Amino acid sequence: MIHQAPGPIRIIIYLLILSTLSGCAGLFTHEPLIKKEAQEDITLAMEVKAKLIETKELSAAAIHVEASNEVVILSGFVETESQRQLAGSVTKKVPNVKRVDNQIKVK
Repeated sequence: MIHQAPGPIRIIIYLLILSTLSGCAGLFTHEPLIKKEAQEDITLAMEVKAKLIETKELSAAAIHVEASNEVVILSGFVETESQRQLAGSVTKKVPNVKRVDNQIKVK
């Protein structure tokens, strides 16, 4: 059996495969898709929402929670001013909340 050197087509195919695979390696060396800060913001917003849900005097379904750099933004609607204030004070007590921007409106 005679072993032939790879033909030009085979070499081109190998080079294309190699370049494709080397491009895939870059996917694992860059930053994660969701940065740590964004993950922390999501976690904080979820913790605040959970506390609002636990608060029986509030209808948390109508309250939207966002977090950015330990600042929590509350929006949505409640029935009374006391519920609006309660939502803000409950949020302030959640660990890692530095500031609350209470944009909740009273119906």
